[in-house]
Amino acid sequence: MIYLDNAATTSVFSEVAEEIAAVMKGSYGNPSSLYGYGLQSRKIVDQSRAKLAKVIGCDPAEVYFTSCGTESNNLAILGSARARRSWGNKILVSGFEHPSVQNTVASLTEEGFEVIVIPPEKDGTVSLERFLQEVDRRTVLVTCMRVNNETGALIDVSKLAREVKEINSRTAFHCDAVQSFMKHQTVLDGSIDTMSMSGHKIHGPKGIGILYVRKGFNLKRTQFGGGQEKGLRSGTENVPYIAGLAKAVERIGSIQQNLKQVKECRDALWQGVCDLPVVVKNSPENSSPYILNLSVLGFRSETLLHFLESREVLVSSGSACSKGEKSHTLEAMNVDGERLDSALRFSFSSLTTREEAEKAALAVREAVSTLERK
Repeated sequence: MIYLDNAATTSVFSEVAEEIAAVMKGSYGNPSSLYGYGLQSRKIVDQSRAKLAKVIGCDPAEVYFTSCGTESNNLAILGSARARRSWGNKILVSGFEHPSVQNTVASLTEEGFEVIVIPPEKDGTVSLERFLQEVDRRTVLVTCMRVNNETGALIDVSKLAREVKEINSRTAFHCDAVQSFMKHQTVLDGSIDTMSMSGHKIHGPKGIGILYVRKGFNLKRTQFGGGQEKGLRSGTENVPYIAGLAKAVERIGSIQQNLKQVKECRDALWQGVCDLPVVVKNSPENSSPYILNLSVLGFRSETLLHFLESREVLVSSGSACSKGEKSHTLEAMNVDGERLDSALRFSFSSLTTREEAEKAALAVREAVSTLERK
């Protein structure tokens, strides 16, 4: 089976599964307990936090563990906006965010916040200038993803954050880095205040996430309990999955080396289908090589998806969270109906091979020559 839906989730490294099992069996103490088993678990959490901080490029005290990227986004957005409501109520958000950002921001309108959506350009890119034109003294939060989960659009969030702060230094800046974590470097120079990451996009387990919170940043808690994670995210830490996430980061290797390999796979697939008149690329130029979004005009996405599955190639028609609905990213780009109805997302990982990409291209060609156009 050729698995090309890595933007939805990734296979778990065998070393990661082994690490999780070992911690589950041998270090099952509550990390808040003061006896030996508890201290052993606390040591695993602290060591994992330090490893993750090193690759993120921050201090261990700025790393908080959550259950997933969705929880990290919710905590960052709700906590940032509510902490600043005394002096402003304006929130800026890109028009193609993940639902965990899009829907969380939308919910804040019920609390009196004004939400300004900055739509992507027709080519799938984001205009930093359009963001900056909207920043004013009432802007409490700007949120923009690093890599779009459907097209792979790559946004220079570090530059955007710096320029936002130049206009209003009090504005909070959040970045959803779930699709870029351990794939593209994000510079943390003090302008990005919060950043979300997830384990299952990098061959780690599902059910573990990270929230980077810049030291000294005012973030209101959104849940209450025993005060774990310095009171910001209560709930007993998931020690086995925390250890598994640290192991995945250790195992995944060099970001630059993986980028080179994945780009070869992406380019091989594109070169294998780009001469077909019915194939149109939806991913923008200079996008992340981890995601390639194509439309095969005249064929419905669902039909193509099932045909490719019959040829042992697994892809998606968009975000896994959309459950088969039309891509809200492509809709935001004003992609026309035929392209929208026939879109496929191919997403790669460091385990993808060039041979698999070439076979996937052949399967697409077979679909075009075999299936009846709608």
